[in-house]
Amino acid sequence: MTTKLLLVRKLLPFISLGYTVVIIVLSLATISDISIIPDNNDKVNHAIAHFIFVGLWFLSFYFYLNKSKKQALKMAFISAFLFGIVIEILQHTLTESRQADYKDVIANVVGALIAVLIINLLTLSKVKND
Repeated sequence: MTTKLLLVRKLLPFISLGYTVVIIVLSLATISDISIIPDNNDKVNHAIAHFIFVGLWFLSFYFYLNKSKKQALKMAFISAFLFGIVIEILQHTLTESRQADYKDVIANVVGALIAVLIINLLTLSKVKND
């Protein structure tokens, strides 16, 4: 294994945590001019954010914590699901410019499920090719 790959594996949890903090800040920050963002685009952004969330945390759990693929996927998905709900609750309770929306949670779950599906497809094709 190359030195670069080892370094990336050691950095994965920090990259995942950093990404999580960025999502928290963006989710709780006051946005003064949200009228320029179309409503449907908001849900796509939620799905993309949770897609990336699952991907990063899957890699952290799988490579850094040496969890099995199944365990890492399950942990990443559950983390994304709970994280999305907590963010919505925090938006409702801590901010005046943001509001909780169950549609955001649905978009989060859709993004997370797509990530799980793609990770499964990528890892299955790798196994078949070996």
